[in-house]
Amino acid sequence: ISTSPLLTAPHKLQGTSGPLLLTEEEKRTLIAEGYPIPTKLPLTKAEEKALKRVRRKIKNKISAQESRRKKKEYVECLEKKVETFTSENNELWKKVETLENANSFSSGIQPLLCSLIGLENPT
Repeated sequence: ISTSPLLTAPHKLQGTSGPLLLTEEEKRTLIAEGYPIPTKLPLTKAEEKALKRVRRKIKNKISAQESRRKKKEYVECLEKKVETFTSENNELWKKVETLENANSFSSGIQPLLCSLIGLENPT
């Protein structure tokens, strides 16, 4: 984003006469919309209406860009959380498998141990 403002400060338009200073974005949008670029104050009603419309369009553009940026950050954050939880889930599944294998081994060896020491199978 450029450091130059996209909108003319409202206090610069309050004068009753003199040169009109518009930002490059305002000039570019006026031209793109097919409006003539006003150069001096006071503005005619048509010029005021056109400038107001162009400024609203620029504000909406800025707002939309900010909204897309925030959405992108939010989605990236969610993707990182999904990645973290998926990794944690995989680790937990490995632990479950290890414990099931250990339990299976213990269940299989228990009768052998009992018969070796002469006890009845407690299961």
